[in-house]
Amino acid sequence: MKLTATSIMATYNGSQFISDQLQSIYDQKSQPDRVIIRDDRSSDDTARIVKQFISNRHLEKSWDFKVNPIRKGWRQNFIQMISQAKTDVIFYTDQDDLWHEDKVSDYLSCFSQNNDMEALVSDYSFIPKNQNILPMAKIPESGRDPLYKVIPNLFNLLIRRDGCTLAFRKTLIPFLKEVFQKVSTDSNGLPQSHDQATWLSALLRGSLYHLHKPLLYRRAHQDSTWQKEMKTHPSHFIEDVDENPNFLAYLKMIRHVLIGDHLCTTFANIQLEKEIQHKIADFSKLAV
Repeated sequence: MKLTATSIMATYNGSQFISDQLQSIYDQKSQPDRVIIRDDRSSDDTARIVKQFISNRHLEKSWDFKVNPIRKGWRQNFIQMISQAKTDVIFYTDQDDLWHEDKVSDYLSCFSQNNDMEALVSDYSFIPKNQNILPMAKIPESGRDPLYKVIPNLFNLLIRRDGCTLAFRKTLIPFLKEVFQKVSTDSNGLPQSHDQATWLSALLRGSLYHLHKPLLYRRAHQDSTWQKEMKTHPSHFIEDVDENPNFLAYLKMIRHVLIGDHLCTTFANIQLEKEIQHKIADFSKLAV
């Protein structure tokens, strides 16, 4: 049976690049069955551009666009859209990237062939090609090229591919929301995000996979939502996690989820829980 898919996109003051992203979704070899877009009360032309794009292509039946009655912030905007998606697979979508035309078809093929897969990330290329703003980390994993299962370890407790690469099955949603609530801040001490919670929930369930194939162009620019947040809270972003007290709080919340939800039953998670215990003990020694 063919899997169904929804793209969810939170928009805010994205008029500069959003037309290209909308077009890249429309040009998919296998188009999403539904596209949900919620604008967080932009002060530029974003809402007008999206409305016009949908109207010009007569997409009203499958593309659902609304402007939020009040500003929610990008975290809540995404989390609330998750509940509105009813398809088998949900794709997170940034407003300023570009999808390769085979992104949806390649992802759905991976999900169809791997029943234990609940979340999937891919690689990406950058626009501009020689940018020095965004990294793309190497992920510890196991499996057969080009598809790998991401290993639950301390390094991978931090999200290693951004939300724009994430797609997940609707079966993950209850646990995703639980992690979003129980692990209430990220490793930098900032409020938990939809993509970090999705990555973490699938990692702890042993159902997170990584496809070694670039399937979108990631646009690197200083005006992105995340870059603005880093500028607003510079003291939260400490490169060495061993010197970041917020990472200790993050580990304790994850350990609580592992034990409380009886996820420490697999060998991988037993080892992960031990790693977390040791790291917490290391922090305690440093504090003395």
